[in-house]
Amino acid sequence: MSLAIFQEQLELEREWREAEIRFLNNLQEGMSDTDRPKVRRSIVCLLYAHIEGFVRFSFSLYVDQVNSKGLTCKDVNPAIAAAAFAKELKALKDVNSKSSFFVNSLPDDKHLHGFAREVNFISCISGFYDHPVVIAEGYVNTENNVGREVLEKMLFQVGLEYSDLKEAYSPLNRLLNVRNDIAHGKRKQGINDEDYNVFLNCCRGVMNIVARRLTNSFGAEKYLK
Repeated sequence: MSLAIFQEQLELEREWREAEIRFLNNLQEGMSDTDRPKVRRSIVCLLYAHIEGFVRFSFSLYVDQVNSKGLTCKDVNPAIAAAAFAKELKALKDVNSKSSFFVNSLPDDKHLHGFAREVNFISCISGFYDHPVVIAEGYVNTENNVGREVLEKMLFQVGLEYSDLKEAYSPLNRLLNVRNDIAHGKRKQGINDEDYNVFLNCCRGVMNIVARRLTNSFGAEKYLK
């Protein structure tokens, strides 16, 4: 996929989401002062849903395109290589995994079974540099909770800069908390003008930031070493 098509895919995804947001925003603007704060409760939940959906789509597109390049671990940055080798790394860290040879005779020997996992890992790592880069579906996950920590984690997992988005984090975390409080029945009051505008701008801003970061990274081939 070319950079132009990659960018187009993100823009198309963002456009339909922003069109729905505009439609609902226009509806609430025509309501009475009494009804407007009430209906904004639902709109705020939808704003968060669009952030999460767009983030999931964007990172999935990025990962899918990296997977399609036919790369090996020797070609890519350490984060992408670790993601491609995730199955083997997970097996190494799985304390419940036991050696098939000693599982009956010494089932509780943690040191022995840990050593067996290390042996298996060393046997796999000999082919590490030639290991194909195929990141598993769901490896980069929104966890149904896109706030600062999850967004930073997702960027880190694909080897991208994550510490320079501070301007987006405060309103994003506020939006996430309000959405959770509404969904869990903790917040029953409506959304005032000031908060609503903050959340509306937050949604648009986060989608723009994510699209720009991933487009620039894809174009600059930052998945490579």
